[in-house]
Amino acid sequence: MGAIEVSLSDPNIVYAGTGSSKIRSNVSIGRGMYKSTDAGKSWSFIGLRNVGQIATVRVHPANPDLVYVATTGNPFIANKERGVYRSSDGGKTWKNILFVSDTCGAADLEFQPGSPNVIFASMWHGQRKPWTIISGRARVDL
Repeated sequence: MGAIEVSLSDPNIVYAGTGSSKIRSNVSIGRGMYKSTDAGKSWSFIGLRNVGQIATVRVHPANPDLVYVATTGNPFIANKERGVYRSSDGGKTWKNILFVSDTCGAADLEFQPGSPNVIFASMWHGQRKPWTIISGRARVDL
């Protein structure tokens, strides 16, 4: 598992993102997002099967259906599934809301303290090659 998040407003709701959270020499590619509505007793697949590694999951503190996911992507290839995803319906549908490039994924997400309608994303240019790890920053002009 790359990331697990328990809803603050309803602790029975838990989201889990698969795959290694960061790119390193030994990585596991994820197979999407899972959700529990009974405090982890049972789990359901809720999508994002092809996003690769899921680094962070954040649930809005007042709305357990509003979920953000940071994906670093498939570490071995450039892929358009990298970035930040949002679901406003508890994982039934997902939208990529921040995409920089096919080699730059999202490594972390944080809500602004006291203002959860503002979320900060940390982006990471990274790929895992057989002979090296490419790790650096991406320039983002907003």
